[in-house]
Amino acid sequence: MSRIVAITGKGGCGKTTVSALLIRRLIERKQGPVLAVDADPNSCLDVALGVQVPSTLGGIREQAKQISNSL
Repeated sequence: MSRIVAITGKGGCGKTTVSALLIRRLIERKQGPVLAVDADPNSCLDVALGVQVPSTLGGIREQAKQISNSL
């Protein structure tokens, strides 16, 4: 059974911390593959999880903006 969890709130309320703790718990309990998406332009979920990501949604968005401006 798959689940979708969205965590929202004002800046500084602990969304990244709660997300990182939840992701770690799911992985520890072997609850299947976990896809974590940090859609914040100033994303830092990767840092909280201790992983490196090759690209971010914010970076992809900026690339798309540059491409569309050059057309």
